[in-house]
Amino acid sequence: MKVIYSYNSYGGKNTPGIWWLKMAELSVQSMKNCGYKVELYVDAESEKYFTGETFLAKFDKVHVVDFMQFPHDAAYWNFGKLYVYSLQTEPFLHVDFDIYFKPRFKIPEDGNIITEQLRDYGYVQGFKDSKIFDSNKIPAKLICSGLLGGDFYLAYRDLFSFAKEYCKKPPKTTETMSYLVGVEEFNLSQIADFYGLKVVELPKDSFNHWQGANKRERYGSIICDLYYRTFDKNLHR
Repeated sequence: MKVIYSYNSYGGKNTPGIWWLKMAELSVQSMKNCGYKVELYVDAESEKYFTGETFLAKFDKVHVVDFMQFPHDAAYWNFGKLYVYSLQTEPFLHVDFDIYFKPRFKIPEDGNIITEQLRDYGYVQGFKDSKIFDSNKIPAKLICSGLLGGDFYLAYRDLFSFAKEYCKKPPKTTETMSYLVGVEEFNLSQIADFYGLKVVELPKDSFNHWQGANKRERYGSIICDLYYRTFDKNLHR
């Protein structure tokens, strides 16, 4: 199974700080400790930025791609992921950098769509406006995208084909997040229903996902402890 990460700096306008790099290093190393090789998709500006860090060396392969070849509103910060999904030609799992993997983590081999989890949701306006299929039938559950992949590549090509046109216009500012979730999670859920795909959830007890804003304030002590335990062989336990 191919494991991939991605980072879009929007032409160097969005470069991460040291805290983010430490969290990202921890995520990548924890995945490698589970026995998987990892690959990274970045824009040219990110590659230049990361070259001076130990971060880039942790990947088994680095792909430099041009996210900006597709005009899109910068509010859709997940647009780069949608593009990277569409490039895959073998079973894969895309990982967000705020996820830590426990040694028992294992990727199932039998999922058309593999997801972090299927969750309940409210059918908000952002989903209605950005839905890929104009149908009254809506998915029973939402496919979450912190960990996302599978072997049905056509689903991800369909997803991006729609997004690269839809994301040219800005989302409604009062409901921005619902539009981001709409073009990724809601639309993939619609596609999975339409094609009758097998959706497999990853075991929730095999990883930690530090979701949301203010990660340093909310999860700082946990991340620091795990980082030292992972990288500092001289740490007294």
